[in-house]
Amino acid sequence: MTGRSVARWWRKQGIAFTAFDTRREMASDPAILAEIDPHLVTFGEVDLDFADDVTEMIVSPGVSLDHPLVARASARGCRIRGDIDLFMEAVRVPVIGITGSNGKSTVTALLGEMMNACDISASVGGNFGRPALDLLADNADYYVLELSSFQLERAEALGLEIATVLNVSADHLDRYPSLKEYHRAKHRIFRQAKRVVANRDDPLTVPLISEGFESVGAVWASLI
Repeated sequence: MTGRSVARWWRKQGIAFTAFDTRREMASDPAILAEIDPHLVTFGEVDLDFADDVTEMIVSPGVSLDHPLVARASARGCRIRGDIDLFMEAVRVPVIGITGSNGKSTVTALLGEMMNACDISASVGGNFGRPALDLLADNADYYVLELSSFQLERAEALGLEIATVLNVSADHLDRYPSLKEYHRAKHRIFRQAKRVVANRDDPLTVPLISEGFESVGAVWASLI
């Protein structure tokens, strides 16, 4: 879903690109072929030298940054990002980001419902529901995004209007070497955030001082 949303967005912007999907069976999916020129997409394994001339790569959350093609591109100076970076470059209204090991979909959906009930136009999506780039067509006053650790680990400084980590518990340790690395990935949501909502009674939700998050001038709130 993420990759296809990027393809739709770039086609709308008139940006030339190539794409690949490691799942060979997707080559017969008519929905994909309707959105991406079949001459510009490769299905199945890709030769690693494909990465040698790439200057920017948007990597879907389902693909590990340790994938040999991504790792080779990164080692050769390729800019590795995700769809959320493209979204944040294009959006012109405040964006609220929510992450956490548990409850983030519920909180994201609830916040969107609360805002709309108050006559504040809010469009909701990201890691659940609609991909972030598809939300731009809504022309909402605010965007509320659920963000996964996989989306955050490949994102640059997002500069969210409000950012929060609801909680952190052992999860996705098949992709992360330790809980510490998973924790750090979650906390990338705070980089250049204007405001932070954190629970002072739960240190795992408080921005990591070592990452320089305090320098962004965020205002913290406590949840009881």
